[in-house]
Amino acid sequence: MPRTGGVYSPPAGTKGVSNTTIQSVPYNAFVDDLTDDANNARPVTAGGTGATTASGARTALGLVIGTDVQAYDALLAAIAALTTSADQVIYATGSNAVAMTGLTAFGRSLIDDADATAARTTLSAQASHASLTSISGLTTSANQMIYTTGSNTYATASLTAFARTILDDADATTARATLGLTIGTNVQAYDAELAAIAGLAVTDGNVIVGNGTTWVAESGATARASLGAASSAVDIIAGNGLTGGGDLSADRTLAIGTPSDITNSTTNSVGADTHAHALGFIAAEVSTTTSNSTTSFPLGHILRVRTVTNVARNGTLAICLSSAETLTYVDSAHGSAGTAVSGTWRSRGMDSSANEAIMQKVA
Repeated sequence: MPRTGGVYSPPAGTKGVSNTTIQSVPYNAFVDDLTDDANNARPVTAGGTGATTASGARTALGLVIGTDVQAYDALLAAIAALTTSADQVIYATGSNAVAMTGLTAFGRSLIDDADATAARTTLSAQASHASLTSISGLTTSANQMIYTTGSNTYATASLTAFARTILDDADATTARATLGLTIGTNVQAYDAELAAIAGLAVTDGNVIVGNGTTWVAESGATARASLGAASSAVDIIAGNGLTGGGDLSADRTLAIGTPSDITNSTTNSVGADTHAHALGFIAAEVSTTTSNSTTSFPLGHILRVRTVTNVARNGTLAICLSSAETLTYVDSAHGSAGTAVSGTWRSRGMDSSANEAIMQKVA
């Protein structure tokens, strides 16, 4: 009996009934039907493969190798054995052997570039250039620098430690300091007048003078005229109080005339061959009087005076001639006070037990 929709059903009349004799014809047909079904391919709907061969089974089940399923491959097996995580990429470590490595966002931005130009842009890479090719061909060593020898052509030269101390200077001022050329300390600052002097001819006898605009070199005679210096025809004349003199053709001597005596009354004055000076102070003079009635004495004169009362050091006292005798001077309060002595007198000490004072004329 054929299957219906892949489901087997027994033929009619083959079911056994209790207490009934089994009929051979239906029974044998049923057995033959089971034998035929068991020897044929079981359909997929009945849990079979619908085929009698492995190839037919794979086709019936939709498992055709190379069409429906992948054929076994050792590399795929190795990949399948990996444990993956985010941001990783598979790479080969040998024949049919693989491993995982990280794949950054930047790495993804590089591998999605369509060509080398785009990749260089992503990498911000320098395009090939003749200058870079020349530099890459150099063989460098310590303490060298690269310099151009022509268009896009480079070579190396020595760079000393001293040269580096100049190259790292931030400005001209610092570079001058490194070179010991600090303006105003090590070297003279430029000056137009100094430049003018430096340009003058070094000629024997020349004198450097200013002409109102710059410095020039002039001979002795011209320089004297420029400086307003006297020529040898000019005479040196001795003025009042001097002697000597003469023209400039030879050395001349000027001498001061003999001065006059200085007294309290002399003044600053000059004569034909003499001179006098005024005193800046009052000088003491020596009295030359011989009269016992003199009342006028020079400044600084000393008198011994009898007093009625004591007088303090540097105290003043009015002094008189004694009318009772010609031997003494007395103060104006004394009973024998006579003619007054002129001037101002100050005490320079006193013997109080004898009532006598030493008085000096101060004005």
